[in-house]
Amino acid sequence: MTTANEVVSWAKNLANQGGGVDYDHAYGTQCVDLPNWILGKFFGKSIWGNAIDLLTSAKQAGYIVINDATGVNPKAGDLFVMRTYAHPYGHTGLVIADSDGHTLKTIEQNVDGNADALVIGGPARYVTRQFNQWDGKVIGWIRPPYSNTSAPKATLATAGKLKDERATFTVNVSLLNVRDKPSVKGNIVAQYGKGMSLNYDSVYVADGYIWVSYISRTGARRYIACGVAQGNRNIAPYGTFK
Repeated sequence: MTTANEVVSWAKNLANQGGGVDYDHAYGTQCVDLPNWILGKFFGKSIWGNAIDLLTSAKQAGYIVINDATGVNPKAGDLFVMRTYAHPYGHTGLVIADSDGHTLKTIEQNVDGNADALVIGGPARYVTRQFNQWDGKVIGWIRPPYSNTSAPKATLATAGKLKDERATFTVNVSLLNVRDKPSVKGNIVAQYGKGMSLNYDSVYVADGYIWVSYISRTGARRYIACGVAQGNRNIAPYGTFK
């Protein structure tokens, strides 16, 4: 089962890379794509509607829904929903730290304020917001069915090459880094954007991610994280394989 820490770590990696997810392949990386990616990819059941509809659709899907009230605060891993004052669609995102009842530390998509936001959305960003501020009011949050214990993580003893495999990986998130070793500490040597493809010849697991690897034009071996690892499985792919 997936833990809240695993989902928060995945979202932080997305935001750190300046990436975003487009779950429904419509209107780019909208705010609702982030909770739907989490619920759909990690828990197998996405929900419907604009952000303002998510508490209702989450309850219908069987998820725990908590309405905002004094003394009841969101926890890391919760998916908040807010009513917006400028438009009727609402807004949503992922809570990344237990709230103190005054502020929320979150990762949210489509908060850049670009003129074409309703058409192409915007990437994942770190945000600190109050429950009630100039742009809207938090009205509740969704609590996915997280596991209380962490899934086994790749260690130095188990991290490494999983298999030889020749296939094509196509990126479905906004941006992925290419590194000189299969580790988040590896040097970034290139980047692949959404819709770009690469041919790889082997698969690795390390640092909580599944990596595909290929030989670059310079003859150097390169690695790109292609999804979240649970054991040796890719439980949340960042693209498609064929």
